[in-house]
Amino acid sequence: MIAQHDHALLSGQIMAHWGNDKFVIPKPYDEVLFAISVHDSGWKDWDANPRINPENGYPANFTEMSSYDQSVIWSKCYRPYSKKHSYAAALIALHFSKFNRSNLKKDPDNKQLELLQIEMKDVISTELGFNISNSNSDKIPNDIKVNLKMLQIGDIISLTLCHGWRSIEITETPIDYHGNSTILKMESEDGFNYKITPYPYDKSKLEFNIIGKSLHKKSFANDQELRDAIEVSEDQTLAFTIIRG
Repeated sequence: MIAQHDHALLSGQIMAHWGNDKFVIPKPYDEVLFAISVHDSGWKDWDANPRINPENGYPANFTEMSSYDQSVIWSKCYRPYSKKHSYAAALIALHFSKFNRSNLKKDPDNKQLELLQIEMKDVISTELGFNISNSNSDKIPNDIKVNLKMLQIGDIISLTLCHGWRSIEITETPIDYHGNSTILKMESEDGFNYKITPYPYDKSKLEFNIIGKSLHKKSFANDQELRDAIEVSEDQTLAFTIIRG
């Protein structure tokens, strides 16, 4: 088991060396990298006291949580940074506003989701200078759209490593801030050593480590049994490499 915030920190490490003669470096670099690195920081409280999915006993993932729990977590992912890192906070809010809008469509009378969406919209409008709508992403300025995609790419690549997926494709990977993009292909034979084509980094080889918990089983009778298992579990370090495909 890997904590959500640790996965996000790994996302930041993955994007720290993004950019070479073919791929643009994120800008503003510090704020974009900060957003990528902390975009799941709101999960700390949940991960400290995780719950199970009662249908199968597995640790509940974010798609199996209530929309209320999701909204509380998402708000904690950007609110703490709204003053010192206002650009990064707004980028994180933009990232989660899409998920919150989806929940609102399913539950349009939910005041908690509605208030969060209003708050996100205000943060995005104030810091990024445009208004989000319910469906039209074309209104997003191109530089913001690229930086949002950078966050999503770091997120996806980190998830690929953490899950040990053997191959993925990331469409609309930005090459520059002028609307040019490509398809990024990522492959591995063992779930630890990966090749990426075309290669977007400034180093020929990247190495990453992340610490997870090695549990003795996958399914649990209740929340407390899961928490007890985590408490007595051993740390396990997972090591990854990424090289040119």
